[in-house]
Amino acid sequence: MEPMSEEPLIPHPSVGDLSVGEPTTGGSSLRMVAFDIDGVVLRGDTLLPAAPPALADVLGRGLLLRYVTNNSTRHRVEVAERLAGLGLPAEPGMVLTSAAATASYLRSEFGEGASVLVVGGDGLVAELRDAGLEPRHARSTPQASVLAQHSGAPQHSGAPQQSGAPQHSGAPAAVVVGLDVGFDYATLAVAQAAIRAGARFIATNADATFPVEGGVLPGGGALVAAIAVASQREPLVIGKPQLGLARALVNEAGGEAAAVLFVGDRLDTDIGMAVAAGMRSALVLTGVSTRADLAVADAASPDFVLETLAELSGVLDGLLADTRLR
Repeated sequence: MEPMSEEPLIPHPSVGDLSVGEPTTGGSSLRMVAFDIDGVVLRGDTLLPAAPPALADVLGRGLLLRYVTNNSTRHRVEVAERLAGLGLPAEPGMVLTSAAATASYLRSEFGEGASVLVVGGDGLVAELRDAGLEPRHARSTPQASVLAQHSGAPQHSGAPQQSGAPQHSGAPAAVVVGLDVGFDYATLAVAQAAIRAGARFIATNADATFPVEGGVLPGGGALVAAIAVASQREPLVIGKPQLGLARALVNEAGGEAAAVLFVGDRLDTDIGMAVAAGMRSALVLTGVSTRADLAVADAASPDFVLETLAELSGVLDGLLADTRLR
């Protein structure tokens, strides 16, 4: 497969240009607490009981509160409305999503009006459209309709022009892949062909799973992996653990990475991003990663491990009492 492209600088719509300076880590006062959502604040559609008081505590201490999610299925306005509907403090400017970051990156790379083929949810399509792009879902293409009618027949992918490759001047500049609950063979074939024909392969995230009530379900990364295998290309990943979203947080916190405490449930994405960015990190054990996962040799090491968000108050007490953080 082709090597992964270098990491992008993402001008996120909520926070402006992310290319301003490099974060510093020394002598920082704690200014922001950023939370992953799935597995930290919610589990599926269920609000985790320790979340409301923990979020209220953050605001009560005068700290900035941000929500950061790799879930690309919802527009950030919808995410804020969903959280607010559960009684949580939330507005769109407090939400960073991989979908919005992906849309901003593509606008900066290809410009207004660029055609984008989408494998993902309505929220991702809406974010791309809001960024001035022209998204089209892979399932809506004529090629997908033909393939759906003949799904029992073998499809040959040796040439880029077969199995749904664009045949017109409106060929997509990029194929953007996120979680898509309607993913099927025709979608896979159309995405494969567009990428092999030259479209950039962009993944909103590479999460293999996401937590719901009673277990986990396949995440967007499972679809990304299928398309990577079919196209024999590797994607550029925008969301965690890549550092685009981390840079957004750090810039909002004044440019100092240690001024941000990131709270997440996944070692590979949440904690991996926080550690790489130089932010402080807390793993909460209400989502995907477990204590046993901490023993894996290459696992990222969080600064704190919490059973639930009920223990966050003690962490904040300690950080704010540290004379180096004043």
